[in-house]
Amino acid sequence: MTGFKRCLLSAALLGALAACSAAPGSGPRTGDIERAGRDRFVLVDIGPATVRAVRARLALPGAEGAVALPAPRAAGMVGPGDLLHVTIWEPNPNGTSLSADKANLQTTTRVGADGTIGVPYAGRIAATGRSPAQIEAAIAAKLAHESPGAQVAVLVTEDVTNAVIVQGDVARPGRYAVVPRSSGLLDLLAMAGGPVTPNRQALVRVTRGGSSVTRTLSSIVRSRALEGDLAPGDRILVEPRRNYFFAFGAVASPGEQPYDADDITLARTLARLGGLNDNRADPACVFIYRRQEPELTREVAAVSAQQDPGSVIYRLNLRDPGGFFLAQQFPVLPDDLVYVSDSPIAEAAKVFQVITGVSGLGAVPRNLGAQY
Repeated sequence: MTGFKRCLLSAALLGALAACSAAPGSGPRTGDIERAGRDRFVLVDIGPATVRAVRARLALPGAEGAVALPAPRAAGMVGPGDLLHVTIWEPNPNGTSLSADKANLQTTTRVGADGTIGVPYAGRIAATGRSPAQIEAAIAAKLAHESPGAQVAVLVTEDVTNAVIVQGDVARPGRYAVVPRSSGLLDLLAMAGGPVTPNRQALVRVTRGGSSVTRTLSSIVRSRALEGDLAPGDRILVEPRRNYFFAFGAVASPGEQPYDADDITLARTLARLGGLNDNRADPACVFIYRRQEPELTREVAAVSAQQDPGSVIYRLNLRDPGGFFLAQQFPVLPDDLVYVSDSPIAEAAKVFQVITGVSGLGAVPRNLGAQY
């Protein structure tokens, strides 16, 4: 090649590099992100300290932890809407009972909105907040003057108060009775026919009063959370997980991806995306865009000695051999955006192709410029 041709080729390449800002692409270049990060967001290089800070503070989807629900309502108490069957016996020397002679001494009554029941010869009896044994004692006390020694039995035949509601993505939603110290969450889900959604994709929300706690079914099975904490009036909602993360840039399969596990690491994410695009990607510039709590943003900003404008972009360098170990630990969260920028040589190749019309630059070695 003559000197003139070499100069011409060099000038063309320099022009291509200078024109990279106008090159087609799927997102910002690394330099654009670095410059914008000084004012608009926190740019954090992922290292061991960053991984520890993020994992210590973030509640991963389905993460196990303390169940923060109000104190449970006492089980076994009677409440409005419950149906009671009341039977009254009076001791008789002949061995017969009042219930055998007079049918109205067996009665079925429903607890009213005022919390009372009507019992023949005893009048209105307070029932709400009492156990069946306490109601029996109250009726016997009312009958003591007319029938000393009368015996009373109260049977709850329709228990509305001591039940939980199971709703959502289960085979048989409905109302199920709670047996104290015998009805765990998994037991009730089994009674409801089990979730239709696979374990790793099912979210279970338990609501008590104005508070609720959500766990993935897989974490409940693993940790046995909520097995002893269900109480009358709790509501259980099973719903499919509808979380996603997104991938753009120089990856093999960009697009929307379901977040269908309790903990998805960056290594697993990149594997699901088919890895980096060999012809385009800059392994040193794998970015994770994230909106997160201001307190955590301040913490990671302190790690990186930057300001806290409210958003954060994490950067992982996969040219570093240890970067893959960090990728195995760094969590990707729902709604995260994973972006891999093009390498400088790939951007130059695009411009050169536009200028010259030559498309044979695919023959350029893929590791050109790599720091080996």
